[in-house]
Amino acid sequence: MPVKLTLKQYRIIAIAIAVAAVSLVIGLKYFSHAFPEAAILFRVNRSSSGRIAEQFLEGRGFHLAGFRHAAVFSYDDDTKLYLERTQGLQRMDQLTRGPIHLWRWSHRWFRPQQEEEFDVDVSPSGQVVGFDHAIPEDTPGANLGEDEARARAEQYLTGVMNRNLGDLEFIAGESQKRPHRTDYTFTWKLKNVHLGNGSLRIEVGIDGDRVASFQEYVKIPEDWLRGYQKLRSRNVSSQIVDQVFWVLLSIAMLVILVRRLRDGDVPMKISVVLGVVAAGLAFASQLNSFPLAKFSYLTTDSYSSFLSRYVLDALLGGLGLGVLIFLVVASSEPVYRESFPGLISFRRYFTWRGLRTRSFLMANIVGIALAVFFFAYQTVF
Repeated sequence: MPVKLTLKQYRIIAIAIAVAAVSLVIGLKYFSHAFPEAAILFRVNRSSSGRIAEQFLEGRGFHLAGFRHAAVFSYDDDTKLYLERTQGLQRMDQLTRGPIHLWRWSHRWFRPQQEEEFDVDVSPSGQVVGFDHAIPEDTPGANLGEDEARARAEQYLTGVMNRNLGDLEFIAGESQKRPHRTDYTFTWKLKNVHLGNGSLRIEVGIDGDRVASFQEYVKIPEDWLRGYQKLRSRNVSSQIVDQVFWVLLSIAMLVILVRRLRDGDVPMKISVVLGVVAAGLAFASQLNSFPLAKFSYLTTDSYSSFLSRYVLDALLGGLGLGVLIFLVVASSEPVYRESFPGLISFRRYFTWRGLRTRSFLMANIVGIALAVFFFAYQTVF
């Protein structure tokens, strides 16, 4: 015989639907304001931006045969925070659609245990906005004078990157003597981009007689960075306090688990099953994130050791989460059952009869409503 909902439960459902509806409207309305990433206009994806990067390198006379490839979508977090806090979200959106290329598809070509590698950044609109060719320090090259090296850098800016030197203000040039060549780094500031005490800069590197790097970046004032680091230190302190309470809670769960094991009152089967499922999902999630780790691979290590270490770390991370889920379920289920004898036990939820109960329905409705509520809460925050 079907079990009917009570008037009180209908009221809870109505409140949950109302909260979810209001939260959804708020979250969708302000999401792009709270998270600038949502406003990015993608004209190229990972694959098409990779082809643009390859064509750029081939056009410079570089050959990528024998190199491994890795790619990620990236941005500089300090620059993003600086623009958000000093320029406001609306102006930041205007700047990142124009002169400042904050969001990038970063492509890397490397060979294990070799220093030479290539890095190319492509904006979501398909424009090359960064380049770096790393070579060993003892690679032979020319010893140009500073004026000649700067002339080559300026020729690269105008001929390859299509920059107007009239829009740039020269800041500085630095040289570094290598064993068999002289390297230079030249920096310019864009005159028509005003960021308060900060500035948008362009840097070109010359290794010997060849352009080895090009990058655009926002120069953030040191006093702003110090102030933000002070703010972050408070957040770190709060996190430490949170970790202390988490350790105390873990100890309490272990004590309860030992006592319940002694009494033979632990749902071992459901605890083990949920722990194994959590471990498997965590392991699969780590494997899915391998392209991100591959992008950060240090070429001083062998690729096989890097790969085996990553798989081992993913396995250990999955096992750690699985043990944690086992501990939470095994220690809390008996306490829940004793504290709420009128509700269906946790182990019964995963039966066909448990899935058809009022408590399961109510728990899911309230849970979904809270998920939408916290989506709006994070957006407002």
